[in-house]
Amino acid sequence: MANRTRKGNVTAEARRRYGDDEGRFPIFDRRSAESALRLRGHARSEAERQSIIRRAARYAPEAARRAREADRERH
Repeated sequence: MANRTRKGNVTAEARRRYGDDEGRFPIFDRRSAESALRLRGHARSEAERQSIIRRAARYAPEAARRAREADRERH
């Protein structure tokens, strides 16, 4: 299964499989993990932000560590 279209967008199937319950913030490789970390400010709750960081740590551990530290400083 291809997770991205030829243009580089995330496919609907990848959103269903790797996103949260609503298909938001799909994380399945380093590129998608870094994108989700950059967009974590659009999360609806603090729990969703932590979920994004936790799932992204599998593919981009250093970026997830920096995101955790930035969130600790803000809150």
